[in-house]
Amino acid sequence: MKKFRVLSACVALPLTALATFMSSAQAQSLPTSQLTLYGNIDTALIWSSNTNAQGQSTTSVASGGYQLSVWGLMGQEDLGGGLKAFFRLENSFNADTGAVSLSSSFFNRFAVLGLRSDSWGAVSLGRLGSIGFDYTVLGYDLTNLDTYGIAALGAVPFVNLKINNAVKYETPRLGPVRATLMTSTGQEAAEASSAGRYSGLAVEYASGAFKTRVTHEVTHGSYSSALNQSSLQDKRSTLAARYDLSSVSFFGEAAWINGDLRLTPRGRLLQGGVSWRPSTSWTLIGEAGVYDYSDSDGHPTLSHLVAQYHFSKRTMLYAFGTYVDNQGGSRVSSLFAAGALAPVAGQSQSTVGLGLAHRF
Repeated sequence: MKKFRVLSACVALPLTALATFMSSAQAQSLPTSQLTLYGNIDTALIWSSNTNAQGQSTTSVASGGYQLSVWGLMGQEDLGGGLKAFFRLENSFNADTGAVSLSSSFFNRFAVLGLRSDSWGAVSLGRLGSIGFDYTVLGYDLTNLDTYGIAALGAVPFVNLKINNAVKYETPRLGPVRATLMTSTGQEAAEASSAGRYSGLAVEYASGAFKTRVTHEVTHGSYSSALNQSSLQDKRSTLAARYDLSSVSFFGEAAWINGDLRLTPRGRLLQGGVSWRPSTSWTLIGEAGVYDYSDSDGHPTLSHLVAQYHFSKRTMLYAFGTYVDNQGGSRVSSLFAAGALAPVAGQSQSTVGLGLAHRF
C-alpha cells in the first residue's frame, strides 16, 4: 500500500507540473482582451416656467442638466483573424438623489453583445441604440441631443432611443459610405406578434469635413390586455448633414413623420444649429427647430443656447437657456424626457440652467 502511494505521488507530481505549465502557456497564448469602466456625472440647478396648469414655475437641483448621469462597463476580446467580440452594459442614475433612473431595468441604457470584423462589419444583439440614436446623438447633433435642447421637439422620440430584443448589422466603411440595418422582435407577445416591433435603416456618406445621412424607421405600437395598438405604426424618415471646420461646426436636419401610432404628431420637422469654439476652453452652441403638424394647426418652435467652459477634457461647467413657443395649441416641453412637466396647450415655456459635468 505504501509503495502504491509513493508511486501515485511520483506520477501525480509530474502530471500536476505539466498541467500547470500547459495552463500557463494557454493563458499566455489567449487572445488579448480589455475592460473599461466609464461614466458621466452631471448635476445642475434648473428653473422652468409654466410647469403646471396654473402657470407656476419650478426650481430644482436636477441630474443630467446637459447629458444623463450614467456609468457602464464595456470591453472587447481579440479573437484573431481580424475578429473581435465586444460588449457594453450601461445604467443611468439620478446624481441628485443617487437612485437608479429606472428601477425595472438595471442596465436601462445598453445591454449589448456582438462580433466585429474589419472585413464584414459588426453584428450586435440586446438592448441597443436605435437608428435615430446612432445617427443623431452620435456625430450629428451639436449637443448630442442634450436634455433641454432640440431633442424635445421629437425628431427622435424618447421611447425610440433604445430598442429591446434587437439585432443590428453595421457594414464596414466602404470608401466614404457606411450603412446600418436594424430590427427587433418587440414585446414577443403570442397574442400580438407585431407588438413593439422596430425596424430601421441608415446610409451615410462622409468625406473630409462633410457628412450626410438618410434614415428610415418604423415602430409598431405596444400590446396589453387592456389595449392593443400593435397594428398601429409610427413611420419617420430623416435627412441630415454636418460640416466641421477648425473652430465652427454646422448641423441641419429635416424629418418627415407619418403613420397612425403618433409617437409624435404627423408632420414635418426642421432643425439645425451652429457651434463655435473660440478657444480650447470655450464652446458656444446655438440650435433652433420648428415642427409643423399635419393633423392640426400645431406649430411649436424651440430656441436653445449653450455655453460650455472646459476645465479639462473631463470636467465641464455649462449654462443654457431654452425657449419653446407652443403656437397653435401644441404642448411641447423644453425637457426631453418621458413624463416631462409640460405647459398647457398653447402656452410657452422658458428654462435656464447652470450645471457641472464630469466624465470618467
